[in-house]
Amino acid sequence: MTLFAELKRRNVLRVAAAYVAVSWLLIQVVETLFPVFGLSDAAIRAVVLVLAIGFVPAVIVAWAFELTPEGFVRDSEVDRSSVIIKARTQRLDRIVMVALALAVGFFAFDKFVLDPARDEAREQAIAETAREAGRTEAVEARRESGPPVIAVLPFSAVTANDDSEFFAAGVHDDLLTRLAQLPSMLVVSRTSVLEYKDVQRNIREIGEALGADAILEGGVQNVGNRIRINAQLIDAKTDEHLWAETYDRELTAASIFDVQDDIAEAIAEAMRVTLGERATRQLIPTSNMAAYRAYHEAIAISDASAGGAQSEEYRALLHKAVELDPAFTRPLALLVGSYSISTFDNSDPDLIARSEALVERIREVAPGSTDHLIAQTYYTYYVLKDYRLAHQLASEALKMAPSDAHILAIRSWIERRMGDFDAMVESIRRQRQLEPHNESLTFSLVFNLMNAHRYDEAEAELAASDLKTYGVEWARAILRVREHGSLETYAADAARLAGEFRSPQSVLNLWWSRVISRNYEGAMQTLALFPDNAPAGQFGVSEKTMAQLFTALAMDDDEQMQALLDDIRTRLDALGPREETLETMAALTLAAVAGMEGNASQAEEYVERWFTGAGLDWPDRVLYRETACQILGIAGAAEAAVQCIRDGLEEPSMLMPFIEPKLPFYDSIRDEPEFIELAKELAYQS
Repeated sequence: MTLFAELKRRNVLRVAAAYVAVSWLLIQVVETLFPVFGLSDAAIRAVVLVLAIGFVPAVIVAWAFELTPEGFVRDSEVDRSSVIIKARTQRLDRIVMVALALAVGFFAFDKFVLDPARDEAREQAIAETAREAGRTEAVEARRESGPPVIAVLPFSAVTANDDSEFFAAGVHDDLLTRLAQLPSMLVVSRTSVLEYKDVQRNIREIGEALGADAILEGGVQNVGNRIRINAQLIDAKTDEHLWAETYDRELTAASIFDVQDDIAEAIAEAMRVTLGERATRQLIPTSNMAAYRAYHEAIAISDASAGGAQSEEYRALLHKAVELDPAFTRPLALLVGSYSISTFDNSDPDLIARSEALVERIREVAPGSTDHLIAQTYYTYYVLKDYRLAHQLASEALKMAPSDAHILAIRSWIERRMGDFDAMVESIRRQRQLEPHNESLTFSLVFNLMNAHRYDEAEAELAASDLKTYGVEWARAILRVREHGSLETYAADAARLAGEFRSPQSVLNLWWSRVISRNYEGAMQTLALFPDNAPAGQFGVSEKTMAQLFTALAMDDDEQMQALLDDIRTRLDALGPREETLETMAALTLAAVAGMEGNASQAEEYVERWFTGAGLDWPDRVLYRETACQILGIAGAAEAAVQCIRDGLEEPSMLMPFIEPKLPFYDSIRDEPEFIELAKELAYQS
């Protein structure tokens, strides 16, 4: 008898198969359950070793013995022809079959159910680790290469009364303004530190969250005509106290500003930075306590709402501060800003005249001061729209107040108007360093990196961020098209985001994703989510009307499209003479109408008029260049459409090389040589 036959006769092969199958199942269960109970990998390895060692004795026992009703009996003493022995052999076969079936079933369940979930969890863990490493690396790199960063936490009111609360807020705000003038350090903005008011948190955690090297905290006590201010500076990485002091002074505006100067000088010394002559008293303070109070009450209104700085109550308090102390220049500068912003879209001669008078007043009181430069920046940007001069003024103001996040924000807006998106990106990066908890800045940075066609940098910023806002998640979805290349997948992501973040923008992006992925029925359904009474937008008609028009075109619904075109022409005629509307976004609407009617030459003419019109600025040029190119594609103007895309990829625009050639708007020119060549080039680049 051969060895294989003997192994089979003695049930060794059956026992070995059953042992292996059961052991494999047991190992899978152990790997799943042990971590749940906190057992380490060492415990799992011990089970595997015991099972492996046990295999040899199990096989030896199966060779030498047979299990009978009387127990284990030596093989030589067993009658293999016995009915009982044959029945036990058949039962062992069934056990082996069941064990193998369970093993195969568990393998399939693990492969197709558990494994994808583990992979997703692993990928999320890796991504989170990468984000954390990226954040830590970025913070450390900045700390090593850049100036030191200080965060001033909201001062506490030591005594529970309204005056102490008021002065605590005022001292905190003034200190931030004062420290922002130090040229050799950066100061985290007020908006990012306010959330730590009355919150007990570890200094190291706060420093890590704000990217700060040092934390300043303190308290204010106001009793009668005396004020006591205590402050301490702490190393955010070691918790070491670098400096501490208590100031007990008479309650006057002058004494409060003197204390702030003393604190600023002490911090500069502790941080080993240069205070500098230019940083000394650039903010012209006030000796009038009532003016001081009115100014800070106005700041509180501005902080309370987005439109607070345009409210009459805000302006009235600033006027009150100036009336009480005509030399108090900061409220004068803020008034110039409030008036100038109101004239940007709708020129108001009265507000312009007020702004001019206020700028001149600051020049007389404090020529060349930070407040003078800020006021000039407001007026030059919003009223004169002289962007180059406004940028120069803002840059000069930043030299005097390098940590003023608001001036940085204005400069980034000016750079956007100038079409200098690379400079704007750097201004936003610097502003985000000062406002690390301003979530909108991350999306603004990513969005403008995308507009500048710096997609790798945009993806790196997203990888380093754990934000879950709609804008950030949309950017992640659109940039993933670079990897998977599927507009259908993007549409699925847009639908998921629209369900998670219900907003007009998410609905608009959902409709657009369905149109470009050629899911026209889905696009029609999405139109029902648009508000019916939406006002006319940039195009002279509502977004819903334009969305209906593009959807009807995509679906070849000639009747619906013609009705919409007639309606749009009527609306545009109501705007005024045709020649006037050609200098606005209405020219692009007329181009769309001509293109959809098949009039390619007229569509080209209107696009060119829109592009060179006096009313077109860089933000509109960037946001709507892709619309212009798509209209030319719809019109069948192949050469003009291809050139439009090429130019748009050379300049800041929302055109994306990994998406644009796939869009249905170019179907009429898809077989033209110019478009074929362009599509090949972009596919190669992507």
